[in-house]
Amino acid sequence: MTAHGTKYGFGCAPPARGCGRAVVTTTTDCSRRLAASVMLAALLAGAPALGQQRDAPAAQPGERPGTFGEVLEVRVVNLEVVVTDKHGVRISGLGPQDFAILVDGREVPVEYFTEILGGRVLDAGGTKAAGTLPVLAPGEAVGTSYLVFIDEYFSRPEDLDRVLVALHDQLPNLGPGDRMAIVAYDGKTLSMLTTWSQSVETLERAIKRARRRPAHGRLREAELRSYDVIGRAGLDDQFRLRAEELIDTEFDPEETRQVELLTGQVERVVQAASAALRGFGGPPGRKVMLLFSGGWPYDPTTWVANDIRRTVQEGTIAFGYHLYRPLIDTANRLSYTVYPIEVKAFADQPINDPSGVTPSAPERLRQLENVLDREAEEESSLALIARRTGGKALLNDAGNHAFERVVEDTRSYYWLGFTPSWQGDDRSHDVRVQVRRAGLEVRARRGYSDLSRTTEVSMMTESALLFGSPPSDRPLAVELGDGKKSGLGRMILPITVFIPLNELTFLPGAEGYRAQIELRIALLDERGNSLEEIPVVPLELRVAEPPKVAGFASYDAGIKMRRRKHDLVVSLYDKVGGTVFSTRMEVDPR
Repeated sequence: MTAHGTKYGFGCAPPARGCGRAVVTTTTDCSRRLAASVMLAALLAGAPALGQQRDAPAAQPGERPGTFGEVLEVRVVNLEVVVTDKHGVRISGLGPQDFAILVDGREVPVEYFTEILGGRVLDAGGTKAAGTLPVLAPGEAVGTSYLVFIDEYFSRPEDLDRVLVALHDQLPNLGPGDRMAIVAYDGKTLSMLTTWSQSVETLERAIKRARRRPAHGRLREAELRSYDVIGRAGLDDQFRLRAEELIDTEFDPEETRQVELLTGQVERVVQAASAALRGFGGPPGRKVMLLFSGGWPYDPTTWVANDIRRTVQEGTIAFGYHLYRPLIDTANRLSYTVYPIEVKAFADQPINDPSGVTPSAPERLRQLENVLDREAEEESSLALIARRTGGKALLNDAGNHAFERVVEDTRSYYWLGFTPSWQGDDRSHDVRVQVRRAGLEVRARRGYSDLSRTTEVSMMTESALLFGSPPSDRPLAVELGDGKKSGLGRMILPITVFIPLNELTFLPGAEGYRAQIELRIALLDERGNSLEEIPVVPLELRVAEPPKVAGFASYDAGIKMRRRKHDLVVSLYDKVGGTVFSTRMEVDPR
């Protein structure tokens, strides 16, 4: 928030006697520069003056849509473990004594153990972690919750329709205890087509709606063709002039712009898939995501260079695990096994020279190598996600049989669990499962993240932008003022956040009582551009006595933004009480 004349007001809503004096201060310098379209900062203040007593606008929880983006309290890390021999044949009959769990290289006890065979409990052993995992009896059916994520942003319409028809036809593979939820991402909004359902008819209707929705993969291809024609023409001339040079390690400005565009697009779809996992984090049984991908590169620099003769070094561009880490970490945190599914069919990809001139035989060979290289890029990213989360990547025409193959793969496994020493320090931890018998191979997720509550609340706020719902069911009153012009195509939007004093947790201190809260403001414009990082504004409230009546403190600031339509999410987190207050609204300054 670029604060222009920011002040804090304190009053009662409605005014009441004995409201008391409150003081709000920022606890750290939160100024930071974010995305080019939005700049947020906090005004540092000592003890601000009292503002006018006024009523906070009434929040209306009855009009709020369903809440998604919940953050669950995860105590036990679950591992779905598949054991095979060297020929890929599943091995059954192992016990907890046959497994070793290594966390960051150190062995930890197997506290929970169950073997699932054909969707039913075969045996259970070890120590049950009370209150965290279900107690399962031998012979009991174990359902699977399948979360389907449909990437409409990168997928071509004909490819996506093909795999959706196949998914529709394979729905009878759902078992008696299974359920499915379906979401779709169009580059801006994450839409829930159906919540968890065990009804094949309900799911069929949701898939039919998905087939009627537009897919935007042709636009991504048009962007690429435009770059190939305009941006690469000069580069091809350079290569012909410097034919003896086989390696060019630098990008020109046009290439840099293209790789930054592509990286941002991939980051958005990864963010959306992560938000979907958080929004559906707590179903019963085993948790599986079917990730229908329209084609995401492993390394955007290699994708844009598109020439096996070049080795480009762009240290600031994320790739591989660092690019897909939000999705991988969220899946592992919530015990989801991810099965990435390649939607795109590469067999019909044309090989054309951007200039329109018929290429020579050596040039056609080089183009074919580049097409295959891009296919390998996309398959590598899907293989990475599967390997890190314990799933399998379904590539090429395997997408036509995706659901039946995933069902088959998730019916038999070992269910292991352990309790980490949670620190809430945002560290990622390596997890390896080993079998104490020679000649056997193991497939399981490869890690978990020990997220802080601050990070989790930011993730909730981020999810709310994509889901179109507030990140909590506790309403927050917010008032917007009239925007003022601030440069070409930009404006400053005044905003007042009403902090509900009587709903916060105050702790005694040297000078009365204090509450520690965090304020977050997130924006998403109509083109799908959002903040690279949601700023966290720490605030401290001081009062002589804990409020006993409905009162509020008002936090006034200004948001510098582009003059275009935005979705706005404001959340307030009580660090001691753990409560999250929030609201979501649409801003259209045009």
